[in-house]
Formats: sequence, C-alpha cells, structure tokens
Amino acid sequence: MSLNSFHFVLYFCAAVVLVALLQLLRNKLRIAGTLQLAGLLLFSYFLIYMSDWRFCLCIAGVTVWTYLFGLQLEKKHKKGLLAIGIVFLVLFLGVFKYAGFFVNSFRGLFGYDSVTLNIILPLGVSFYIFSALAYLIDVYRGDYEAEKNILHFALYIAFFAKLTAGPIVRGKDFFPQIKKYRGIEWNSFLEGAQIFVFGLFKKVVLADRLGVFVDNVFKTPEIFNTGTVILAVLSYSLQIYFDFSGYSDMAIGVSKIVGFAFKPNFNLPYISQNVSEFWTRWHISLSSWFKDYLYIPLGGSRKSKIRTLINLMLVMLVSGLWHGAGWTFIVWGALYGLASCIQNLLKKQLKNVNPYVNGVITFIIVTLFWVVFRAESLPKALNMLKGIFTVHGGISQPYVWTFFAILCLTAATVFAVIRYKKGTIAAGLLQSTDESKEQKAEPKKDTINGFYPILDLSKIPCQVAFFTFCGLTLILGYFGNTAFIYGAF
Repeated sequence: MSLNSFHFVLYFCAAVVLVALLQLLRNKLRIAGTLQLAGLLLFSYFLIYMSDWRFCLCIAGVTVWTYLFGLQLEKKHKKGLLAIGIVFLVLFLGVFKYAGFFVNSFRGLFGYDSVTLNIILPLGVSFYIFSALAYLIDVYRGDYEAEKNILHFALYIAFFAKLTAGPIVRGKDFFPQIKKYRGIEWNSFLEGAQIFVFGLFKKVVLADRLGVFVDNVFKTPEIFNTGTVILAVLSYSLQIYFDFSGYSDMAIGVSKIVGFAFKPNFNLPYISQNVSEFWTRWHISLSSWFKDYLYIPLGGSRKSKIRTLINLMLVMLVSGLWHGAGWTFIVWGALYGLASCIQNLLKKQLKNVNPYVNGVITFIIVTLFWVVFRAESLPKALNMLKGIFTVHGGISQPYVWTFFAILCLTAATVFAVIRYKKGTIAAGLLQSTDESKEQKAEPKKDTINGFYPILDLSKIPCQVAFFTFCGLTLILGYFGNTAFIYGAF
C-alpha cells in the first residue's frame, strides 16, 4: 500500500492511536513496550496482506530462514554456512524477480517464442532481501550479535515504512533502537509529521505533476519538437528524484512518528561533480550497501588498476540488474560502469577542471542515462535519444510544472549552500578562538548537505506556515496515477 494513499494515512493514524494508548500503560504494564512493537509488526503484515496475502508468506519465510541462519552463524562461524544462507536469499530474489526475464532471453536467443511465467513479484522483495543479506554478513563478520528476539528480527525485516521502496536499513542501525524503544515522543512526532508532509509535497505536487508530461512525451516522442523532447528528458530527471526522495522522506517521517530514526537517503545528488559522487548522494542506503558488501570484498581500489576497473563495472552492472529485470536496466548499469571507469582513469585531469563545469557535465550524463532507465525497451530509448540530438519540428509544450520543479530544487540547493557557508564561517571562528597562531589551519570544509526544514511548532507563526504548506500540498497535488517509481523494484 502506497504511503501517499488515503487508505494508508487512515490505517496509519489508527496504528498511531493504538501505539499511543499502549504508551500510556508503559509505567503500569511491563509488556506495554513489547505490545507496541508487536502492534507495529502486525500493522506491517496487515499492509502486506492488503496487497496480496501471498506476500506475507514470502516475507515470513525469508524472516524465519535468516533468523535461524543468523543464530547458527554466530555459533559456528563457518564460511560455508554463510554461503548457504546467501545463496538461498539470492535464489529467492532471482526466482521471483528475474526468472521470467532470463527464460525469455534464453528462448529468444535460440529463436523460440517467449513464454509468460505467472510468478508474482513480492512487495519490496529487493529491499528486504538486501536487508537480510546485510544481516547475515554482519553477523558472520562479528559486527554485532545475532538477534535472539524473533519479534525484533521480524520487525526489522518487515517494518512497514521501509518495505516498499527502502531505505535499506542495516541491523546495526535498527536493533539498538528496538532494544531501547521508548514509543512515541512528542518532539519526534512533530518532526516526523513535517518530514512526511515535506516528502508528500515532493511526490504529489512535483513528481506526479511532472509524470503526466513525461509519460506523454516518452510514449510518442516523434510528434513533439526537439525542445519539448529535451524538456521531457529534463523533467524525468526531476521526476525520479522528487518521486524517490519523496518516498524516502515519507518513510523516514512515519518512522520518526512511531519512534524510529533513519538516516536520509538522498543528499542533493544533482550538485555532484562526478558520477561517483552522484552515487554517494543518490539512494545512499543502496550505494553504501554495494560498497560495503560487494565492491570492497571484491578488492575495491586496493588491487591493480585493471582489477579496480573490473570491480567498478561489475558493481554497476549488478546495481542495474537490481533495479529491474530488463535489458534497459542492464545497459543503464553498464553505462554507469563505463562512466565510472573513465572517471577513474582521468581522475587527475578532472581535478583541474572547473567544479561548475564538472557539475554541469555530470548532470547531463546522469540525465541522458535516465532516458535508458525510463524507456520500456532499448529501441524506444534510442528513439528518445534520437529526438534529443536531431533538430525537428512537432508539438511544442513548455510545461510549466517543470520550471516550478526547477525553482523548488534550486531554492533548496541555495538554502543548503547558505547553510554550508554559515557553518564553514562558524567553524573558522571557533577554530581561531581555540587555537594559537601556530596551530591555525584552514577551516574544515564539509560538503554541501541537504537538510529538512524543521519548524518549531510550539510557535504560532511556525504553525501557520506548516498548515499553509499542508493546504498547498493538498490543493496543488496530483492524485491520479500516484504509484512510486521505485515501488516496482
């Protein structure tokens, strides 16, 4: 069930009321905290059930398997046991997500007719399988102990907020919060509500409005002129960012409301100066997962130059395949692998290029790659790219919501830059008062980071601003086809 649907909001409010009522009993009833966690687990499974009851069986099976293997890994600590646990989870993901694609590709290679395999794609399978894989590997490495409480572990795998489209939460970030869970706290509730509405605005006002235009042009690019096709490609870059980061914000917001704090999943990715930086700012939980559990174990950049390039290409290919079972995703991943390899080879030369030029080039590369990601097939992707690079006439549609989205993104970036500069100046002043002249150095310069514009809702002006923003979100929002893009992965 989508986080931006009316039914989810209704059910979630009921769940919050239940957890809040149990909160009142925490001082009188010892098991009140456990009941709160059990209530959140039941709510998570209820939402899965509302999509398809069979999805409950899938996630329950993964939960039991991973839980038991985690206990065994802690006792025996054998690499072969870890391999069995990983192979099962990978095969589980492969059968449900990729079986149809590989069977049809194989049959097509030998000239046979394609077949349709009626295999359901379980809700959020890519995300909870990666959470389970990370858990087994972390337990094997000894990063933390295997979770003994089945309730806690089941909630880690199935927690409703992160299930559909992430973020991919690690056990080391989730289990400590469960063990010291204090239920709903007023300040966290207010912050979470604001983050949720902030994400909702990005989704229904910006992403979904852009989606109407993008769908029309990508469907028949040949009937639109060159300028409109280029605008649609730019619009998709904005749409997928606002759509996915909006979901992440909403997931982080509802989690904070019920007492869990997750790290941001996006950090102004379109200000990146190269594709590597882009992946440290885009879908942070996934890119860090691939770095920690695939790139570094393969050797990372510690071995020869050729080995480093192979590792980069392999990781990006797997990343592309993770996003979807189709040749467009594989090619998309390969393009990023190639771009990463070129960047690695030209690392020294790129440092001498103006950072603004690097930023523009990176944004253009990312935007063009999104065309392949968005297209239904490789021929359609080529057709769309042809529409960009050939001058031709057709329908002209200067879509106003694209310019509004650009304005919003620009404003958010400018505020982040101002905040960054103030922080740098403050760090420099602090350093000058704490150090002698001999010890002084350049003020520490952190990277520009995005942030949530949290208001102090104890003040009336802030209340007016927040509820005005809520009203504008409802008035300006598009409530047609509102499925999240990453919900399909």
